[in-house]
Amino acid sequence: MRNIGEYAWTLGAGDMIPDSILSGGDMMRRFLLCAFLSLWTVSGAWGGGVPSRSFDVVVVGGGAGGCAAAIQAARLGMRVAILEESDWIGGQMTGAAVSTMDDVGRTRTGIYREFTERVRARYAALGRSVSTCYWGPDTIAFEPAAGQDVLRSMIREIPAPGSVTIETETRVTQARREGKRLVAVTAVRDFRPTEYRAAVFVDATECGDLLPLAGARYRAGNSVSPDIDMDANIQDITYVAVIRKYESPSAADATAAAAPPPGYDAMLPNFRKVVTRDGNRWPGKYPFDVVSHNAYRGLPDPGNPLPADSGTPSTWPNITKTGVNWANDWPGRGGEVPGLTVRYLEDRLFRKLADREALLKTLGFLLYFRSELGQTDWSADDSQGYSGRSTTAWDVWPVTKDAFAAALRHIPPFPYVRESRRLVGLDTLRNADIVRADGRALKNYPTAMALGEYPVDIHGAHLDRFMEHDLGESAASFPNGWEPSRGVFQLPFGVFVPETVDGLLAAEKNISVSRLVNGAIRLQPAVMLAGQAVGTIAACAVRKGCEVRDVAPMDVQLRLLDAGSRLSMETFADVPEGGAEWKAVQFATLYELLPGMTRDLYAPSLPMTGRQTRVFAERLAGAFPKRFRTPGRTADFASFPDVGSFRALLARLAIPEGRDIPLPDGVRDADALTRGGAVRILLNALR
Repeated sequence: MRNIGEYAWTLGAGDMIPDSILSGGDMMRRFLLCAFLSLWTVSGAWGGGVPSRSFDVVVVGGGAGGCAAAIQAARLGMRVAILEESDWIGGQMTGAAVSTMDDVGRTRTGIYREFTERVRARYAALGRSVSTCYWGPDTIAFEPAAGQDVLRSMIREIPAPGSVTIETETRVTQARREGKRLVAVTAVRDFRPTEYRAAVFVDATECGDLLPLAGARYRAGNSVSPDIDMDANIQDITYVAVIRKYESPSAADATAAAAPPPGYDAMLPNFRKVVTRDGNRWPGKYPFDVVSHNAYRGLPDPGNPLPADSGTPSTWPNITKTGVNWANDWPGRGGEVPGLTVRYLEDRLFRKLADREALLKTLGFLLYFRSELGQTDWSADDSQGYSGRSTTAWDVWPVTKDAFAAALRHIPPFPYVRESRRLVGLDTLRNADIVRADGRALKNYPTAMALGEYPVDIHGAHLDRFMEHDLGESAASFPNGWEPSRGVFQLPFGVFVPETVDGLLAAEKNISVSRLVNGAIRLQPAVMLAGQAVGTIAACAVRKGCEVRDVAPMDVQLRLLDAGSRLSMETFADVPEGGAEWKAVQFATLYELLPGMTRDLYAPSLPMTGRQTRVFAERLAGAFPKRFRTPGRTADFASFPDVGSFRALLARLAIPEGRDIPLPDGVRDADALTRGGAVRILLNALR
């Protein structure tokens, strides 16, 4: 059994953190925490016993992936608990204020689409557009508080017997295994420990914090546990802020930091490279002007009567609310200079100190924005409800607790963390596996559970010595400059499942991928879809009473398709999503059983020939050898089979033989067998 005390004494000297930032109070709190945890571990909470609670699924981390996993598992009848360290759910989308969706458009599916459509409807009812960011049409943005409200409403609406219990300000500090199986975690809230037992646990933390506690192997930077290189690099963090335009400078002063933070003068050159008063309008060159800055992470503002749409540049000056997430990456040294180290993931105290440095940089930009850029009527937005605990503990840190309190009361509780510990899973997705052209990856995974689309994007050092050479990656693998997305790629079953530990799944930026692939899957759409997949895997394991690694991917896929989550990389103009053939065509193209007639047309109404039917049956037996036999010479195919003869063929090939295969709605045995009919009948045969 491991606890956080194992990491409590590993802060390296001078690892980008000035000595002055570590106060005497920090050292005392570290000592008391370690003493408490040691006493608790030895004495069993002073001999009084630790209360225990049981659920079907426990999700550690209430971020975008964790919420999606919990909602999906509960919709499938599971009793789920979310254990979230902060007082926010939604993670990077809400609690870290990255609420401009990094959404290229092709992965608007499943629970992510449901979430964004609810967001869209919420603002439409107020007469506001959600397309306010990224300088282009059809984008999606929302206020962090609105995003959290939507997630909570989705949780409240879960029908019985499923349920989600949310425990905020609750930090998991220990994990207990029986053999290879994770059976319980212990979490602390207000210094009171509680044990949570479950059939399946999900690590959905922003930093992969459950993985080491559970004893699962993981990657951190380019090293692999237990041989972690604390000096290996990970991506920069960003302490995002939400700012808005007030009715007057005096009103803005109430939520502003009036004094420069420590190190302010050293920050200014970087700020000036990004945005200046006389900068260029997007899509020009750096530095950009204030209007372009505000339109980059622009948020809808219910109090703004003016039209604001990212697809209409003339309305960009109307934006009155935005996210500060551009010039304030920390440490922000660029790709050719070593930056943030793995110590951020491994050492809790170092993480807090790094968060403080990132927070100071954001405070510096807020002052720069109001002073040098002349935006005196802008300051921290006081309407988001950021008033709880912060990972920086700014309210007890002498540097910030008085001088910057007016602004920090309205700053998110934690920063945007781009790169987590990453599970070593049954499969590890590498950059070569997501190379794309013409709208899709070159490699198809029949065990796909979710789609991603974002290009590879690394913030911070991508020097060769920080790449994963054991996975065939190097600095030469990193894109030479920004490349737009060239299409979708798939996340297969094995990236969510540990290589040896049972009862555990990963569902955030911590899935089994390389550093480069992490740069493509760390965004909100992929994370939510990954969470939905993991929630389904967990529910299937509980229902069948098996380990997560023994769940049949096909069973998961059928439930994901029922939930409207796209899995195949193929799309066809004549197979609309939600139509009668959509699920079946998704499944058939995923397993390469019956491809489209052309790149854009599936032709579901076209009759099947006898030869096509024979090939289809042979491929079926190859894809599902435990479900179907090879047709062999006994099959007698008409030139153009009817539905009845095809159903009889599948019943003869089925294992066990003779199983009844229901007819799809609106289809009769006497009908000619069409391409769409064949795949729909197959889907019925597999259920």
